[in-house]
Amino acid sequence: MVIIEVTTDEDMAAAWAVRKEVFVDEQKVPIEEEIDDLDLAPTTIHLLAKDDRGPAATGRILLDSPGHVHLGRICVAARVRGTGLGRRLMLALEETAQKAYADGGRLTIALSAQRGAQGFYEALGYGYVSHREYLDAGIWHKDMVKTING
Repeated sequence: MVIIEVTTDEDMAAAWAVRKEVFVDEQKVPIEEEIDDLDLAPTTIHLLAKDDRGPAATGRILLDSPGHVHLGRICVAARVRGTGLGRRLMLALEETAQKAYADGGRLTIALSAQRGAQGFYEALGYGYVSHREYLDAGIWHKDMVKTING
């Protein structure tokens, strides 16, 4: 399994394929809500995990402001869930974001966590911004945050 930064149209198509499988096909998110203009913004960074069977996981980093990013569209294909890949992907996203967007070594990372994934993010050190829960694409979410220093 390798995790790479998306730099080609082919890799972007592979990332979109994983997102379509997980969010559109499994979770019934409308495709027009899943793929957006932020995917191709010049400051957006995508990571893609691949193995010998093809694309397996993906996530993106959105720059909010210096020292502040938002992680999103994080998903792992059903065939590799439970292998630790989600954790590896998150650590790679954090490291990539830190290198690209930290301000004086400090980086605040926000994300919108689906109800079923909140425990996963808590285990990685993310805390709740508030206990307000909201629907996004028909799925319950809470905002979470983590700050990394140097």
